[in-house]
Amino acid sequence: MLRNNGWIFTALCGLLLAGCVSKIPQTTQLSSPESVQALERWSSFLQHPRPKALDADYRLRWKVLGSQGGVDAVLLLQQPAMLRFAANDPLGRALVLLVSDGRRFTLVDNRKAEAYTGNTDSALWHEYVPASIQPQDLFAYLGGLVEPEWIGRVEPFLDAQGKGYWYRFQDQQGLTHYLLLGAQTGRLQRHLLFDEEDDDLLDLDYSGQVGSPRPGEEGLQWPGLVKVSGEAVTGEVELSLEKLYGFSVRGTSAFRLSLPPHYSVKEVE
Repeated sequence: MLRNNGWIFTALCGLLLAGCVSKIPQTTQLSSPESVQALERWSSFLQHPRPKALDADYRLRWKVLGSQGGVDAVLLLQQPAMLRFAANDPLGRALVLLVSDGRRFTLVDNRKAEAYTGNTDSALWHEYVPASIQPQDLFAYLGGLVEPEWIGRVEPFLDAQGKGYWYRFQDQQGLTHYLLLGAQTGRLQRHLLFDEEDDDLLDLDYSGQVGSPRPGEEGLQWPGLVKVSGEAVTGEVELSLEKLYGFSVRGTSAFRLSLPPHYSVKEVE
């Protein structure tokens, strides 16, 4: 079965943000003038130019369930919810492919000539992506961004260690977000997510910003390193951006797969 395919699927689980443990940040209250300054920074963050797609090479590393390792990967993302992920061997051949349009997904193990396909509300999909994380939210979580429709009333706080401002809000699903904007950069450094019972869902740590090499994409950036840690992965997963090709929007065919006729295909629920 799929869950027995080993390290690649463990790493894939980390990539797709299976729920992680975090802690409520230590903060101090702001004065009225400080709150105004903090909200101005928040507004500037939201108005910063943002990409609509991603084409990049990654190095995926993990220390999970007593094992550690790494794999090279190619990641294509495109809003609203399109995804293409390939985990490659040292010769650049795809071992595992995953594509999704946000509604349907196909997961292919080229080593075994097997494929699994289903809806993104299926039990298999939710083994890798928590039900609280919608497919259209993956782009923002991996890119250190915030979707406007998430945002309720925002409360700013000062980080107790002076790292910047924390912002707390509750989204339409009843989930509580804590976001840390850096004191110097004004960019997102940390994103914590809690459910309605205050159980920890996500802890994402962002560092470095990489700009596009393509003309016409000046000002657009993507995190150079994303760390995911917590109870669900029993360790730490790192996504290190090795090469950014750009943010050009592609046709939908890039997010579809044509399987060889000898591959077995299983529909999952």
